[in-house]
Amino acid sequence: MFRKTASLIVAVATLAFAPVLTTAAVAQARDPRQPASDDRRPPPPRVSPDEARRSAAPYGRPIDTQPRRDGNYSVLVERDGRVRDVVVDGQTGRPRQGDSGGDDQRRRPN
Repeated sequence: MFRKTASLIVAVATLAFAPVLTTAAVAQARDPRQPASDDRRPPPPRVSPDEARRSAAPYGRPIDTQPRRDGNYSVLVERDGRVRDVVVDGQTGRPRQGDSGGDDQRRRPN
């Protein structure tokens, strides 16, 4: 009778720890040189917010700088009474051509 009870306890313990052991084995089997498939975050910006403001200065006077989710910066600039959003690449520090179009101009309140 003791053998049946012991084997039953071992079987229950094995089933209880099976998901933990399987997850650990999969985590160890993954190649550390390959990025995880669920890790799709953009690289951190190499350009500081001050550098982004300076690179957007030819478009007008920088008012505000905000980091974007894609790793770039959004710089609000004011020129001739209009406020414009200039997107600066977070890696190179250059204003992005397609994203800083003229349709996002707003009149600045007096």
